[in-house]
Amino acid sequence: MSAAPAGPLTRAPHPRLRRFVGDYAGYDISGVPAGTHLGLPSGTLTFIVSIDEPLCQVDAVSGSREYFDVLLAGLHLRSTLIAHPGTMSGIQINFNPSAPRAFFGIPAAEFAHHSVDVARISRPLAAELHERVNLETEWSARFAAIDDVLMRTIDDANRPRAEVTAAWHRITDSHGGLPVSLIADDVGWSRRHLGSQFRSEYGIGPKDAARIVRFDRARRLIPAGRGSLAEIAVSCGYADQAHLNRDFRDFVGLSPSQWLAADDVARSRTVGTDSAGVASAMG
Repeated sequence: MSAAPAGPLTRAPHPRLRRFVGDYAGYDISGVPAGTHLGLPSGTLTFIVSIDEPLCQVDAVSGSREYFDVLLAGLHLRSTLIAHPGTMSGIQINFNPSAPRAFFGIPAAEFAHHSVDVARISRPLAAELHERVNLETEWSARFAAIDDVLMRTIDDANRPRAEVTAAWHRITDSHGGLPVSLIADDVGWSRRHLGSQFRSEYGIGPKDAARIVRFDRARRLIPAGRGSLAEIAVSCGYADQAHLNRDFRDFVGLSPSQWLAADDVARSRTVGTDSAGVASAMG
């Protein structure tokens, strides 16, 4: 059910959910040329409920397409391709890496480096989320529907080991700026043991997690023009602009300027709306 945007497009979830869920972020994109949008690595798992048309993800190698009414994408180190006809609408629910255990009883590692149709994990949950979000015409009612469904699903007691969760928070709170050795010392484990437990739970190691968190912060500032690339690089903890460019090439395959030139959706958005849509992880 299509609707003109009504009310704010971003809202915090119910307080009980906030240990596992960031903002609900609506996006209603139109007026850009049809093409492909790059879903970039992010420090959250991306849980998307599409509105009207399914989200279309394209395999970069084979060109095959997969369509999702409700998608969950794990932590990943490469961008993914989302095809669109010039319009996209949906709600992104930003899961922290502890959320898959709380909602599905599955570690985030099971979703790392790929996207999953949520109907394969929980058909009733996916069907109810999609139906209720698409029946509503105002963002506030859509967000309330998600609250209701997730509140009936959550198992607060199902969490990763405390040391792994603490390590993740040390990474995110420092914006990826702490050495892994220091984080290991803080949680009382060796660096090797931390790496093993961290990868087993999240699907990536703590060093890659720090890189993603730092990159994610930078790429949200760039479209908004929050300073020059050199200034953004320094403010996000990079040694210099060249270091930022290397991470862009590793994660995206493009420099920051090439990324903006190639992606009309990313270029058209500000930092506020960028965090409210499909610019983050999708595969």
